[in-house]
Amino acid sequence: MNDSPLNVAQPAPQIAPTRLLTRSPAHAPAGNPSPDESAAGPTHRRDIDGLRGVAVLSVLAVHAFPQQVTGGFIGVDIFFVLSGYLIATIIAQSLESGHFSYRDFYARRARRIFPALCVVLGSCLLFSALFTFPSEARQIGKHVAAGSVFASNIALWMEAGYFDSASEAKPLLHLWSLGIEEQFYLLWPLAAALVFRWRRHALKIILALALLSFALNVIWVVNRAKGTFFLLPTRAWELLFGVLLAYLTLQCQGQPLNALQARLSRHQMPRAAQALPGAIALLGAGLIGIAFVCLDKSMHFPGWWALLPTLGTMLLLAAGHEAWFNRRVLSNRVLVFYGAISYPLYLWHWPLLVFPLLLGVELDYSVRVLILTASVALAALTFEFVERPLRFGRLASRAPVALCAALALIGAGGFALQQSDGLLAAYPAQLRRIAEAEVGFDFGAYRSARCFLDLEQGPSDYAAECGLPTAHLNDTTLLWGDSHAASLYPGLAAAATDAASDHRLAQFTKARCPPLAHPPSSSSARCAEANQFVLRQIAAAPPGTVVLAAHWSLYSAVGGASALRMDELRHTVKWLEDHGVRRVVVLGNLPTWTAPLPRVLLTAWKRSGLIPERSLEALDPASLAMDGRVRTALVGTRAVFVSPFDALCTADGCLVSRRHNGVTYPMAHDTSHLTVEGSAMLVQLHRSSLL
Repeated sequence: MNDSPLNVAQPAPQIAPTRLLTRSPAHAPAGNPSPDESAAGPTHRRDIDGLRGVAVLSVLAVHAFPQQVTGGFIGVDIFFVLSGYLIATIIAQSLESGHFSYRDFYARRARRIFPALCVVLGSCLLFSALFTFPSEARQIGKHVAAGSVFASNIALWMEAGYFDSASEAKPLLHLWSLGIEEQFYLLWPLAAALVFRWRRHALKIILALALLSFALNVIWVVNRAKGTFFLLPTRAWELLFGVLLAYLTLQCQGQPLNALQARLSRHQMPRAAQALPGAIALLGAGLIGIAFVCLDKSMHFPGWWALLPTLGTMLLLAAGHEAWFNRRVLSNRVLVFYGAISYPLYLWHWPLLVFPLLLGVELDYSVRVLILTASVALAALTFEFVERPLRFGRLASRAPVALCAALALIGAGGFALQQSDGLLAAYPAQLRRIAEAEVGFDFGAYRSARCFLDLEQGPSDYAAECGLPTAHLNDTTLLWGDSHAASLYPGLAAAATDAASDHRLAQFTKARCPPLAHPPSSSSARCAEANQFVLRQIAAAPPGTVVLAAHWSLYSAVGGASALRMDELRHTVKWLEDHGVRRVVVLGNLPTWTAPLPRVLLTAWKRSGLIPERSLEALDPASLAMDGRVRTALVGTRAVFVSPFDALCTADGCLVSRRHNGVTYPMAHDTSHLTVEGSAMLVQLHRSSLL
């Protein structure tokens, strides 16, 4: 991200005339910019530095105080527009002057991007190897490797899903935006060379590309939300809007508002013409302010909403550095300072917020403020003692090769950490099944064929063998529900095989999709569609037993109209009974922990040297309360209620580990989903009720 807005303050585009986008003669820029200048020319726009400061501070605010600053994530969208604007200006002016070189371009990128990135990635790698548990170390190693080749966004997209770790457990989550920018930087120089050949149509070509990317973003933001958020094709339009403004600025000889001002003057409106830049700047600031205040993570983003910060940034850039808001607000020393260190500050702040959580430290307000202060200090030190010497020092010309080698070495270290399952072999043999439960969990164990769907899949993705058989329906058990239901599958499958050769087990499960005729709106995409499909299958061929299971407390945690209603569960049970299902079994809420159970067990082992068999530590009381609510909701129906708490918990605590053949297994691989051993134990204890 040499000229990313996350980086150190860069000069603005030189506003001397250029013939790049015109056929009329014009003067070329006076002199060539030095290799590490960001926007060719002597004019330095402090307001762009200040806008970077606004962007990075908004990101820090939303990450440190997500409940209070809901829309701060739009800082990344500001960065994207600035990146496109600056990089397009550099390349366009270099092509016009005849001095563009791919080798020099990427050497400057390496001197700019790699120094701070190597320091942060290396620090994360060292921390994970020394202080984290295998599951976390393995994931951090993977993200270090991905970050070293600027593929973090792709790695995060591929692993994103219902069973993926929470974002607050990923210290390199924020590198997704760096991945998008660097992928754009790899592609745009090639595209810019083609645009240069067809310079007469440059604006039309860039606009067409931007509109295509924007259209894909709008079309896919709901049903393909993960890819739309993380991948370049659906985020490129934000950078291309910056590119578009850069080319328009060059075409207008550095003053994109000149034509409009001239028209106002011709209509005897000189004051309006004079006030236009200031008004444009205020409008841009207003759009960004609205986005900052009104947006939150519950909205489908980017989609149409991303136009607010994107257009706002374009307007601020177009207004020029002399506009009142840009001159008085964005150019003040505080914002310019944060803009100058914005790149290392962006890199440092998120790992420093995540590391304490991985160590079990509660982040209260004062701790968060302290972490942000430390982030600023580390960013300033990185900028002064790492970036500056490698970019401008005596060894700057040889730095790219050394930096590439260093980044490759760090990436290889991350890959090795991932392949070693987070240094799993360093743990005692009797603990490895616990340590690897979170690391090596494969939710494929939860399904037969494609009978457990991910968040965005619909009923057409169910395999044919998932459904109900054409015969022996009385000896068929249908498992229906979300991932908690799916976690029951291994135990049911083993018990069904042992029970009788002709006992059949069907499965229709989908992530974050409770087994209700009318699921709450907080359910996953296409949940209602999937459930209606299941109901049609049951109506056509009622099985002898239907087992309903879900993470009930998950949906009740959502307030308002989107929350789970217990009367909907009663309605679904009665519907099943009225449509010929002889026995309906409802599994209550599984015990849920506030941290992944393997981590709770390993923490207890580090503290006492023992793995407890039963424990109440970190048990979420909301899961017990919900188990009681489900029991109460079924009063008056013929449904059989099975309480996991009755089976697994006593006054001494809930069953958290199981020892078999000298090996200790955890009951859950994360905060609630049963391991294969946990599933077998629960089914064994309630076998007569569940089958």
